[in-house]
Amino acid sequence: MDNDGIAQVLQETADLLELTGGNPHRARAFSRASRSVGGLEQPVAERLRAGTLTEVSGIGEAMADHVAAIVQNGSFELRDELLSAVPPGLMDVMQVQGLGTKRTRRLWTELGITSLDELEQAADDDRIIALDGFGPKTQQNILDNLQKLRRYESQWRLDDAWSATRSFLTDLRSVDAVDRAEPTGPLRRQRETIEQADVLIGTPQPELVREWLSSHLDEASLTDNALTGRGAEGVPFRVHFTTPDHFGTAWWRTTGTPEHCTAVEEHGPVPTNCADEASLYETAGLAYIPPPLRENRGEVEAASDDTLPSLLTTNDLQGCLHNHSTYSDGSHSLREMAEAARERGFSYFGICDHSQSLQIAGGLSPEAVRQQKDEVERLNDQFASEEPPFRVFHGIESDILRDGSLDYETNVLDLFDFVVASVHIGLSMTEEEATDRLVRAIENPYTRILGHPTGRLLLRREGYPIDHERVIAACAEHDVALELNANPNRLDLDWRWVRRATSEGVLIAINPDAHAIREIDHTKWGVAVAQKGWLTPDQCLNAKSLNAFTLWLDQDAA
Repeated sequence: MDNDGIAQVLQETADLLELTGGNPHRARAFSRASRSVGGLEQPVAERLRAGTLTEVSGIGEAMADHVAAIVQNGSFELRDELLSAVPPGLMDVMQVQGLGTKRTRRLWTELGITSLDELEQAADDDRIIALDGFGPKTQQNILDNLQKLRRYESQWRLDDAWSATRSFLTDLRSVDAVDRAEPTGPLRRQRETIEQADVLIGTPQPELVREWLSSHLDEASLTDNALTGRGAEGVPFRVHFTTPDHFGTAWWRTTGTPEHCTAVEEHGPVPTNCADEASLYETAGLAYIPPPLRENRGEVEAASDDTLPSLLTTNDLQGCLHNHSTYSDGSHSLREMAEAARERGFSYFGICDHSQSLQIAGGLSPEAVRQQKDEVERLNDQFASEEPPFRVFHGIESDILRDGSLDYETNVLDLFDFVVASVHIGLSMTEEEATDRLVRAIENPYTRILGHPTGRLLLRREGYPIDHERVIAACAEHDVALELNANPNRLDLDWRWVRRATSEGVLIAINPDAHAIREIDHTKWGVAVAQKGWLTPDQCLNAKSLNAFTLWLDQDAA
């Protein structure tokens, strides 16, 4: 089991302790251990073999024993006991946004609700409002969020789908009858969420491959020349078949939206027997259109006019902005995070721990801000004598307070090189309230980047509604960059608004929002969806060189 899986088991144990009325201090210990394990770059199994797991913050001898059992057996005794003490459907109830462990426990113990069906029935029957603290609005929110959860259950995030597909393709390519196997469909177009992972197989012997697939996929069935089934991780696959000499045409047709394919066909002839896609587009009289753009959003016209953008790649990124450390809720120290960014080839690094109001995330007091600033200066003194050039910028992820103001007085804000302004609390807003709040923050002269503009969590929480046009116009007027938060749980700003923002001259910052070293690599997911928004290197803030980024900051200060 990998670190994420282990962390998930530990957090589930913490939730189970709270659900069953266990010791809250013990529950917090499991939550802390979960965060520590999830933030480790080195595999936990290696730490166990080396006997160094107890050196990790939050992992004592007893916790290390639990972790060892998880690595070996996938679970451990306490978790198994707790699972047997709660109804099987109760953990599903807890996933409904707005409930959490405390409310779920009350619904269970006071109303006997132990499943999503029972929760829905209780809401329909107006029984939830009988509980103290659960009014009509809360009951309706529970019902709305339950329905969203059910919709989410059929969706998969881009990162999870890619992980499962990579493993699936590795196995497929080892089959003798498979000439070629590639991702296709919405997954290849780099959609932020998908219902199933499409794969295209080129083979002269489709029956042999279907036989292999039937024994390696659960619930395998054949419809419309495609085999569907569920992989080991639970991700649904749809496998398409073609002959090797027709692979290019089949790959093109299964990748793009139907509207994209129709637009290409209307432009020029599409051969049925192309082995590669480049030849197909050339025959149709078009420049090659990268897969992320094949959404019928003007790409065919641009290919015809030879005005397709040169899309941003991960290699174009020069800086890594918006990262967290142990000063707030990160898993690694400031030095460790900065050095990890440098090792990955970045020229500059922005530390943006949480501000003082977000106490649950260890937000920095003004005194802690000054301590961190001193450490940043010491680090930069060290890096100044080394090659290649590297610099740490002292930033903050300032909460946008309910009135749109930032989270410190000006004498503290003056200490930062830049400010990422984000909303974390008070998310229940109308579109007008949310937009006014964001615009007031954008108008603040200290704000340089607007962080995760809608606050969405993919497949978990809808973002608060905003007037994107007003927000983009305000950013353009005040030279504030818009963040495309690269955490695969967020990917916010939505890619559909990237092109609109850049057309107004607004820079996009691809920020990992890393709370651990390995999360720095989230930038690849931000780049993936930014490509769908036609983002080019010159439109990306952190594709600027160290000197150009410094100039951008200094010009604003001037």
